[in-house]
Amino acid sequence: MGALLIPAEPVFADDSERIVVEALRAQLSDDDVILHGVRITDDQYGDVEIDVIVLMPDLGAAVIEVKGGYVQYRGGQFIQTGAQEREIDPVHQARKGLWSLQRYLERQPDWSRGPVRGTWLVAFPYTSVHADMGPQAPREVIVGQGDLAAAAAIAAGRLADGHGGRPPAHGWVDAALQALQNADADPVQVPARTMARLREVQEATESRRFIIRATKLIPRMEFVGSAGTGKSWLAKERAKAWAREGERVALLTYTRGVAEVMKDELGDLQGRRRPAFIGTFHQLATLWGIELRATTDADYWMHQLPEQMLAAVASLRPADRFTAFVIDEAQDFADHWWQVILAAGRDEHVRLAVFRDDEQAVFTERKGRPDVDLVPFILDENLRNTRQIVDAFRPLISARPVARGGQGPEVEIVTCPAQDVMGTADDMVADLHDRRGYLPEHIALLTTLHRHNVQRELDADKAAYWQEFLDGNDVFYSTVSGFKGLERPAIVLAIDGFHEGVNPASVRYAGMSRATELLIVVQPDSA
Repeated sequence: MGALLIPAEPVFADDSERIVVEALRAQLSDDDVILHGVRITDDQYGDVEIDVIVLMPDLGAAVIEVKGGYVQYRGGQFIQTGAQEREIDPVHQARKGLWSLQRYLERQPDWSRGPVRGTWLVAFPYTSVHADMGPQAPREVIVGQGDLAAAAAIAAGRLADGHGGRPPAHGWVDAALQALQNADADPVQVPARTMARLREVQEATESRRFIIRATKLIPRMEFVGSAGTGKSWLAKERAKAWAREGERVALLTYTRGVAEVMKDELGDLQGRRRPAFIGTFHQLATLWGIELRATTDADYWMHQLPEQMLAAVASLRPADRFTAFVIDEAQDFADHWWQVILAAGRDEHVRLAVFRDDEQAVFTERKGRPDVDLVPFILDENLRNTRQIVDAFRPLISARPVARGGQGPEVEIVTCPAQDVMGTADDMVADLHDRRGYLPEHIALLTTLHRHNVQRELDADKAAYWQEFLDGNDVFYSTVSGFKGLERPAIVLAIDGFHEGVNPASVRYAGMSRATELLIVVQPDSA
């Protein structure tokens, strides 16, 4: 079986990390643990990412910094040669990783196992190493190309030789895993940690601004990406950029929730900096003098209203037409709606940016794109969800996003009789803010079929219902389909059945990916 690997399906930055992890797993015992890509926020070193940690119950912890390419030591500096040559400092990174790990574990309030014995190593799986590599890297701390078959023995030998003191007390590995995976986070620290994570996700998302500049000269484009890859943020930025350039922009979405959030976030923009219209496809009808009916008749929204919109477009003045459209959640747009959108353009040169995730499609018969040529772009880095959440929904989709959201709590699966799903979900929500420290505004309860009683009471007034979400003062209740494109740090997903004709895997995926930090899935024990 080999050592326990966390996460079970790691996303490696490159093959060098994969080679080292696979070599270690083949050599270690069933009691050992390998953790890949652990991030620790340290008081001294800030945000530290550790490539590999090996936990050996009877020996201690080994931190391994992995470097691909050809690595040499010359002129008092490590030089890595790959696509280009650059200076690196793997020894300092390895030491930082070890010291940060030890400090983090030993400062946990419930840690009682004593100092964590540890050692550090550097691994260069593509480099043959025959001697010391400078005064800080003697040969015995280096796992070179020829040492991979003995990597675990090298780590064990360093620990057995007494490096780092005595091993911790019995049970320290389980306690370390609990601390590293945040199984029982200190409730007092949860709000601060959650806000820090929200800032990190926002900063990572905004780092994608270069994509807007890079696509400046492309008039028609489509962005395809799974949940958490920043599609909605890019859609807003694309709309703002075109508006600044003098285009008359319509920023359209499928769900009202996303539309309301976009209106709120862009509401302070003035004049040409703001898109001319922000809303759902159907809300576009009100701009053309069509009064929307209060009905649940699917045929009205699917066919009758779009036909009215198409007729209204024919009489629009050039000044009332759009020169650019930005479409978010495009996978849920019916094929014939694109006729309305393109007909509302000022001319055949109308600009178009389409953002979609086909695996979140509510309606499987829709293809989510117009019959025009679009330059494709693939977004494959998940910036929003923790690795644990990405690993949980990864089996449900064909895409293979790279998880960049860092570590978080393990996903919790709670089973109960089918008739108790909603009540159990309520209990989980209560537990999150009563015992585990989450603020109500950080929590949402999502259902896969029926609306929660609280939602039924609130969403009779749609404007007030979505204002409740924007105000962010309380737990929010929604169906998965209504919450698509939105997020909260902690999601309780109640699997209470599925509508006929939908793909349950798509609904699960859409619901699970709304959580940025903690996901609790409540499902029937027969599922």
